[in-house]
Amino acid sequence: MTEELHPQVAAVLRHGEQLQSIMDDQLHKMNSQTFVATDESETVEVTLDGHQQLTNIHIDDGLLRLGAATVEQRVNEALQKATATAISSIEADRERIDAMVNEMSDDLGQLLQ
Repeated sequence: MTEELHPQVAAVLRHGEQLQSIMDDQLHKMNSQTFVATDESETVEVTLDGHQQLTNIHIDDGLLRLGAATVEQRVNEALQKATATAISSIEADRERIDAMVNEMSDDLGQLLQ
């Protein structure tokens, strides 16, 4: 004999599965997403992963001859651009996830009344 779940328990479990799916999707996105940016002169290109870790840097041939200060400025410029793009993406993801969680919470609140 199989017993059916109480409708409220079943709804809570469904919402738990949805939340797990949302978090799994976000983790996959963070593990596969990259952010690439260059300095203004396009002599330095950096790549950040979805966790905002530097994964690649390309410095054009000859740039090192301009001196460490110039290279440092251009690397920092590219890093700042990539970081700004990553932060913008993360904030958009956070807003999207917050909206979905709030909707789920409202649904559960109505169901459990």
